[in-house]
Amino acid sequence: MANTTDNTCEFLESLQRFDLSMLLRHCLASVEQLETALDWFSDLEDEAIIVRAPNPIAEALRSLSQQDRKRIAEAILSAQQASRQHEDIRVETLDAPNSTGAAALLSELLIHRAMMIDVATGGARIQDVDDYYRAREVRIRQAIPEGVTYDNPHVDLWAWYRHWSAELPQYKDRRFYVRQLFGAAIDAIAKRSSLPSEPREATGWERVDRALSKARAQHETASAEEDWQAIGLLCREVIISLAQAVYDPTLHESLDGVRPSETDANRMLEAYIAHVFPGASNKEVRAHHRASLALALNLQHRRTATRQLAALCVEATASTTAVVSIIARASPDQ
Repeated sequence: MANTTDNTCEFLESLQRFDLSMLLRHCLASVEQLETALDWFSDLEDEAIIVRAPNPIAEALRSLSQQDRKRIAEAILSAQQASRQHEDIRVETLDAPNSTGAAALLSELLIHRAMMIDVATGGARIQDVDDYYRAREVRIRQAIPEGVTYDNPHVDLWAWYRHWSAELPQYKDRRFYVRQLFGAAIDAIAKRSSLPSEPREATGWERVDRALSKARAQHETASAEEDWQAIGLLCREVIISLAQAVYDPTLHESLDGVRPSETDANRMLEAYIAHVFPGASNKEVRAHHRASLALALNLQHRRTATRQLAALCVEATASTTAVVSIIARASPDQ
């Protein structure tokens, strides 16, 4: 089974379908032969596009319109071979922890939108699904980041029922209203960049934690080369603040005898690590922080900076802070 490739997501993004692309980045997709029946002579097989995803992404994929599911099928077939064209996908739920972050919030918004349309167009009964709606509304409001517009005035589906009964007599009007209601939030979240892992535990150094959190937040909203470069600058500031937090000039002598300046993160960290973490692994640990600093500097000055390089830079910086934090917790000097 082949994983969903970057080509699949690039196909969707070329159509400005960042919402579908974000969902697919967290899925496994494949074209498979499925046994459908048994006749007198042999098993009958049919070909299907299988998309396996964790919740709530799997639920969001099931809630999509037929046209959106067809578009996902086309995107997958742009990167994988099949014996025929496909109009739909088959969604299976992965036995894995629920998705988190921007992809999870996007999924909740899509599910919420689909539920509002469904109950207002002859689908599910309100009394059967209202509890799920109200709980999801609370989660969405708690997760919506600052700067993203989410103006759903309907605290429950009964409030939505009263509105559509009075103001929206036709199904097409209800569908249009709901899509407009969710459009801004879905577009804003879908264009955010998901980092490959969740934030690590705070180090306890306020400036370090604050700057690293800012770098992650900026990565979520970045969309152009200048934005990615700015993340490189933030990551460099994180490493400088980290070095300043642990370096003591009265204890830690630089390896080359040159007294580090206040922004010379490389010399400060080298001196600190050599003092508190001597031994065979010293060289590799020092190489770790040097590499993350070099990556931050490269990103900061790279005119062709990309989302992927910025994500790598944030993760490398977070890893360096975690390594130094582990060493510091075990050091009697701290």
